[in-house]
Amino acid sequence: MSKTEELLEAIRADKATLIAEIMDDDMKKGVLECEMRRLDELIPFVNKGMEEAFQEQEAIIIVRDNTVEVERTNDTSGSDDSSFTLQTESGKIIGETILDEEELEELRDDPTVTFISENFVMYNNLALPGEKQFFLMTSTNSDFFTDADLESIVSSLKVAIPSTETDHFIRDCFELEHDAHIGTLVVGFTE
Repeated sequence: MSKTEELLEAIRADKATLIAEIMDDDMKKGVLECEMRRLDELIPFVNKGMEEAFQEQEAIIIVRDNTVEVERTNDTSGSDDSSFTLQTESGKIIGETILDEEELEELRDDPTVTFISENFVMYNNLALPGEKQFFLMTSTNSDFFTDADLESIVSSLKVAIPSTETDHFIRDCFELEHDAHIGTLVVGFTE
């Protein structure tokens, strides 16, 4: 069995996995076009994670059932190394996702912090007037979605989280509903 087949088998064995397929060139092109359009927004969205995944030898598209509870046998708290930030052109982080509940509670009382969503905060006093800003999403590891040690199967692996437009494109490719019960991921890997 090739490493690609072994990796696909491990991903498909996860009970939350609905679809796991090697991406063809047309799907990769469509995903990249969706992500590139995000660069033209008022505040550009840079999906560095997708770029990192596509720099690998192959890519797998995964569609998951978000209603299936994933049983964890390993303690993966804090192992998700992805980040979603709002940065200035000079590299200063002026907004970020916070997952620690204690930190979120402290920030709720801070008058210099604005909550954009339940766990995304902006630091109002860090942005300079007129300085360009952009959202940045980096890649993560397989602990983000599975307890299986996918990294041990291949020599390199990056998990990318698609932007909303890309997620919709992927769902359309598989004729899936646009509901919150499913999610999409792209896993780039090199045997």
